[in-house]
Amino acid sequence: MKTNSLFLGLMIAAMPAVSFAQKGITDGSKYGHGEDSIRCMQNLSMMSTYTKQKDFESAAKCWEIVYAECPKCSKNVYINGADILADQYSKAKDASTKAQIFNRMMKLYDDRIKYFGKDKKNGKHYILGKKAADYMTFAPENSKDPKVPYGWLTEVIENQGKNTSAGVFSQYFYLSDLIFKGDKDGFRESYIADYIKIGPMLNEKIAECAGNEKDSLAYTAAKTDIDQRFAVSGAADCATLDKVYASKIDANKNDKDFLNNVLKLFAIANCTESSVYFKAAAYKHKIEPSATSARGLASQSIKAKDYNKALSYLNDAVNLETSNAEKSKLQLMIAGIYKDLKNPTASRSAAQKAIALDRTNANAYVLIGVLYATFNNDISDDATIKKTAYWAAVDQWEKAKQANPSAAGDATKLINAYKQYFPDKTQLFMRNITPGQTFTVPGWINEKTTVRFE
Repeated sequence: MKTNSLFLGLMIAAMPAVSFAQKGITDGSKYGHGEDSIRCMQNLSMMSTYTKQKDFESAAKCWEIVYAECPKCSKNVYINGADILADQYSKAKDASTKAQIFNRMMKLYDDRIKYFGKDKKNGKHYILGKKAADYMTFAPENSKDPKVPYGWLTEVIENQGKNTSAGVFSQYFYLSDLIFKGDKDGFRESYIADYIKIGPMLNEKIAECAGNEKDSLAYTAAKTDIDQRFAVSGAADCATLDKVYASKIDANKNDKDFLNNVLKLFAIANCTESSVYFKAAAYKHKIEPSATSARGLASQSIKAKDYNKALSYLNDAVNLETSNAEKSKLQLMIAGIYKDLKNPTASRSAAQKAIALDRTNANAYVLIGVLYATFNNDISDDATIKKTAYWAAVDQWEKAKQANPSAAGDATKLINAYKQYFPDKTQLFMRNITPGQTFTVPGWINEKTTVRFE
């Protein structure tokens, strides 16, 4: 036994010293082993503490160790790392140093995808969204290319669809818009396609978030931003849209989603009198009657001066529409047609329905006032009494100003124009009508107003 123990002791003594320390980067573990794991955990803890305190210089020393030695130990290596690098970038004095920090930042995101890309909550596509944002913030101006982050976010949207974050939707279209501004001829069709692609996703998500105020506001704001950006881009002028879609309508005549998107796009661009728009509306209406397709066919009928058919389509549109604001606009269109047909009572009735649906529809008040001022000849044989219609008209234009401040300019112009035509004071006294008196304008108007003079 002694001989064997002596032999074993000699063998152990002859073996080289073995270190039980091992870095995570080397053995693939989270923290490493032995002393290296202790070093990793200590620096990870200090890094987080310093970062919370905004002491980025101290945090950076710990972060460099953790990032180099145990990169898969925690997502905080990358979350804090981005903040640390952003701080270093803000303090860098020259372009060369800033470029180096930017390159480290991009690698940081690549490494986060490598180690945490399968994270259930904030995996690869979440990380790509963050990477795209920091690319546009920190990339050197002389080499910044919006097509690079655009490609990353294209992957995100293709993978996540409507569940893409509101911020990524906004950023994606901002990049698309930026690319379009630099290459209008080459990127126009892709730009329009991007708008058509994400619009329905956003609409679906907004509807889905109806009970969640925070998310609903975020996605609604994103949709508003994207719609406004597209509206002022100049991409969707009528001639361009006709050129892009004229050859595609017949090929997609049975694709209701395609047709519906085309109709919405042409409506946004105010191209509802285009023959391409009419054709798309007719095909869509055959497949699935909707407020959008009925409105399109009504516009076509108005252009052809077939007012009876236009009224029929507009009434269909009102019945199919779910938004009261949109119904209000449709009723105003109906009111306009009846005005052109010289049917003031039917026109006023439609305008009043428009107001009932949307109290901010100032144009409906304006139209009623115009009806009173225009069709006042039928209310009396007395020339002075006919002029009392102008009181009622001004009342409506005052209501328009209250309903929506954006209408104040036009309403004020009408008020100033017609005040000079108020009835003559002497003629009113002869008819026992005095200032301040409540007076009912006769005839089809039959509206109570207050007696007053210019």
